[in-house]
Amino acid sequence: MFSSRSKTFLTFFIVVSIFGFFIPASFSEEEEKVLDVQVYLTKKQAFEIAFPGADKIDREKKWLTDAQKKAIGELCLQRIETNRITFYVGKRGGVPIGYAIIDHEIGKSFPITFMTVLNEEGTVRDVEIMVYREPRGWEVRYPSFMDQFTGRTADSDYRTVNSITGATLSVRAMVKGVSRATAAYKVLYLSKTP
Repeated sequence: MFSSRSKTFLTFFIVVSIFGFFIPASFSEEEEKVLDVQVYLTKKQAFEIAFPGADKIDREKKWLTDAQKKAIGELCLQRIETNRITFYVGKRGGVPIGYAIIDHEIGKSFPITFMTVLNEEGTVRDVEIMVYREPRGWEVRYPSFMDQFTGRTADSDYRTVNSITGATLSVRAMVKGVSRATAAYKVLYLSKTP
């Protein structure tokens, strides 16, 4: 029924399927061992950094209209697919002291979870990586990279963000995510596009 060559291939396929000897093409065996989820900040810890001294944190879900999606996309040069964006608003005595978005963006293969913190006028106050899932590119966590976002707005030229050798895809992911956050804030809070 099967030739000896077919039997050999079938046996090899079964062994590989059972024992999982195939390693994804993008990772070496050493990289696969290193690949594990790095949780740097919980949500609670992130909020303590974002809103020091806040006595309340409100969650505001914004359901996007087609006009808002278009306006956000034009500002950050991206196609906006999501229908909802959630902002967290830190308050002290009922007065907003800042806004934050927790978002995810694919690095090379896996999502990077990060928080963008904005001042009321729409400038970036802080960017923090909360969860990192890639075997490389984690250098984007360093202040020397993250500090480049401080003070930027939706109208900033994000092409001027310096890259990191060996972390190009992670850098692109962070630039994409932060520019999207500032654009969403401008459209939804400052411009109040209907």
